[in-house]
Amino acid sequence: MRQKIERGKTLLVDGPARVTICSGTIRAFGAQMGAKEHILVRLGKRMPLEAIEESEVEILLGEKASYEIIDGSSIPPSWEEIAKKILSSGSNNIEVVVLGATDSGKSSFSTYLANVALNGGRKVALIDGDLGQSDIGPPGTLGLSMLKRPIIDPSNLQPDDAVFIGITSPQSVVGRVISGLVRLKEKALRMGSELIIVNTDGWVEGEDAINYKRQLIKALSPTFTVIMHGREESRSLLKSLMEDNANILLAESPEKIKKRDRETRKAIRETLYRRYLRNAKIYSIPLGWIKIDGNLAIRGRPDQNQKKMFEEILDGKVVYCESLQDHIVLVLKSKALLSDEEKNRISAELNKPAKIIFEGSEKGLIASLEDDEERFLGIGIIHCIDYERGVIKVYADSEKCFSRLHIGQIRLNERGNEIEIVGDDSLYILPRKDISP
Repeated sequence: MRQKIERGKTLLVDGPARVTICSGTIRAFGAQMGAKEHILVRLGKRMPLEAIEESEVEILLGEKASYEIIDGSSIPPSWEEIAKKILSSGSNNIEVVVLGATDSGKSSFSTYLANVALNGGRKVALIDGDLGQSDIGPPGTLGLSMLKRPIIDPSNLQPDDAVFIGITSPQSVVGRVISGLVRLKEKALRMGSELIIVNTDGWVEGEDAINYKRQLIKALSPTFTVIMHGREESRSLLKSLMEDNANILLAESPEKIKKRDRETRKAIRETLYRRYLRNAKIYSIPLGWIKIDGNLAIRGRPDQNQKKMFEEILDGKVVYCESLQDHIVLVLKSKALLSDEEKNRISAELNKPAKIIFEGSEKGLIASLEDDEERFLGIGIIHCIDYERGVIKVYADSEKCFSRLHIGQIRLNERGNEIEIVGDDSLYILPRKDISP
C-alpha cells in the first residue's frame, strides 16, 4: 500500500515490515534517506520515519505489523540537547554509557547519538552490552562495531569484535560482562574511535542490579553516563550514581516506545540464532585437536586406568574418564543413577574432586567458535560428543578455522529455537579427606 506523509509528520512502523521510499526525504534516528531506498523493520521493532519534506512510501506489512502517522517528531527534545552537549565537550575521545530499564529507549538513543556524531564527521564505535537482546552479534555475546555510515537498526551491523558470555542474562556473570565490555572499549580505542557508545541491558531494579551498574560505570569510567528517565525503575539507580559523582545526563524515554513481551523477545533471539547458523553444517573434530572449556571442559586425553577403577565401582555405568588439573571428569551413561554407597566408594578413591556429567547432556548447548588467541569467530551448537571415538560434533556456519570451543548455557535445537538456559547441575564428589565430619 502507498502512503503519503506530510512534511513534519512521522510514520511509525511496527515490524515485521518493509518500507520503500517512493519520493521525498525521510529521517530515522538522525539518518537521512531518499527515494528508492528500502527500510526493513524487524519483528519487535518500531521505526520512526520522519518526513523532512512531503514524501510518499510503499509499505509491506508482515503478520501483526502495523503503522500510524503522528504529528511532529517522535524523538524527544532532550536527545538533541544531550547530543550537542556530548559532542561539544572538547574531548578527543568521548565515552558514553547508556543506562535504563527494559524498553526505555536505550538502543534508539544510542543509534540517534551515533548518527548525529557520524553526520558531524566523528569516528564512532558502538558497543552492545545487552546479552538478551543483542543488536551486534548473536544473543549471549557482547559486540563491538565501528560505524562507517549512519544506521537505522544496529542489528544490521557486523561485529568487528565480540566477547562470548553464553547466557542471556547478566545476573550470574556480572564480572565477565564488565571485563568483556572493558576489553571491547579498549579495542575501540585502539581502532581509532573518537566517540564510544556503550548500550547496556535493562536490568536496573534491585540492589544487585544497582551494584552491577555502579561497578560497570566505575570500570568503564565514561565521560558521560546517560540515563533514560521517566520510569520508576531507574530512580534508585539514578540516586546511587549521583552519590558516585558520575557525570549524568537525563534523556527522556520516547512517548511512543514499543513494548515487547517475553515471547517477542525470545522470538527476536531465535531469529538472530538462525541468522548466524544460516549455512550451518556438522563438523566432526577429534577431541584432542580442539580446546573445550566453559560450561563443559574436556581435553580429549582419557585416563583408562581411572576409568577401569570407576567401572568396577559403578558396574558398567562409566562412558569416559579424564583427569584435569583441578578435577576429574567422569562421564556416565545417560539416565544413570548413583546410590549413596557408590558415591562413598568413589569419594574414597579420589585425590581431587570429580565432576559427574551424563552422556548427551551436551546436546544443543551453544558454543563460541574461537581461534588460538580466543578471538570470536561465530557460534555453533554442540550436536554430540562421541566419547568412544573421541570426537565432538558441532553444528556451525564457519568459513574460518576454529581451534577452541567455549561452551555456554543456552540450549538450542538445530532450528535455532531456545529450549532452556542450563545451570551447572553437574554432580560433584569430593575426596573423602575433604569432606567435613
